[in-house]
Amino acid sequence: MLPPSLIALLKRVSRSFFLSVRVLPEAVAAQIGLAYLLARAADTIADTDVLPPTVRLELLSELNDACAGDVAASARLSLALRKTLGDSASSVLPSSERTLLSVLDECIDLLAQVSPSDRALIAKVLGQLVAGMQTDLRRFPAAGSVHRAEQVVALQSLDELDEYTYFAAGCVGEFWTELCAAHLPGLEHLTEPSLQKRGVALGKALQLTNVVRDLAADLRIGRCYIPTSLLTKYGLSAGRLFALTAEPPQSLAEARALRRLTYDLLRLGIDRCDEAWPYVLAVPTHQVRLRLACAWPLLLALDTLTMLGEVGSPLLTPGQPVKVTRESVYALVLTTSVSTVLGGLMCSDRQLDAHFQTRRQNAGRSLEAR
Repeated sequence: MLPPSLIALLKRVSRSFFLSVRVLPEAVAAQIGLAYLLARAADTIADTDVLPPTVRLELLSELNDACAGDVAASARLSLALRKTLGDSASSVLPSSERTLLSVLDECIDLLAQVSPSDRALIAKVLGQLVAGMQTDLRRFPAAGSVHRAEQVVALQSLDELDEYTYFAAGCVGEFWTELCAAHLPGLEHLTEPSLQKRGVALGKALQLTNVVRDLAADLRIGRCYIPTSLLTKYGLSAGRLFALTAEPPQSLAEARALRRLTYDLLRLGIDRCDEAWPYVLAVPTHQVRLRLACAWPLLLALDTLTMLGEVGSPLLTPGQPVKVTRESVYALVLTTSVSTVLGGLMCSDRQLDAHFQTRRQNAGRSLEAR
């Protein structure tokens, strides 16, 4: 069990994911919550513009080694973070992220108390996530806000995008599956290759949703996760997208190209959701809490994809980020919880699948309307 202070911090830094962690069965909630805090700390280090990329790369390596049991790396990391947090420049960090870095020592100490098998799983997934962050730091050399279109770097192919989504979130699906199968009865079948692949698809679906939703914000820091191969298909470029974050397109032709580009990305996201959904239904009906923890992020992703489809492109309204409201999130939690529980164990497949199919149809209609 995580101490109350870390549970409160988890709520501050994890937004909607906190709902899934809180509903998880007790046997796995603490390990997944701790893994998330460590990963979130790594992400904060990777995105901290007050430090040059070379220093961030080194700190990420130290964090990775510390979580793998290297005591010396843990001491070096602790010293470096104390220095960083003592620097007035770090005041630009949100208070929740500063707090997270200040308690990173406590998180690493808690990891050392976890069972060896669970610790190995957490260290493995953290290593994968850190590898993805380090790839990003090397791939996108511009630190912080950029001022010229030529500073923006794009991925080259859909294969690179697929690899990015794996190391950013898909690998978490593997971790989640292996941990739950080790601690919860009746889940051994989830580790079969076909279902394991669907668990990875769930993570990729969530990250693809983030790629489209956060397009403008990523462009402003020099990162374009839309592959060049897809941009050129519609006569666009990473540099042109960067310019559009400041001024929406002036021509109908360019606005149409943005919508078509977004259509392709949203279709890819919906396909990943389709691939992932059988993983949720493969969780036994008696594991209601785990089912909901898996279903909620995917259903919220579909809601977000629908909203993005209705907007047409996040670059058509760069100053108004698309985001599911807190009220909608709570409504989803309430309706799925009630219908799944009251529907009975034999009906929970039908009850939960109805929520998915409705959202899947809404997402599809939002694309057809374009």
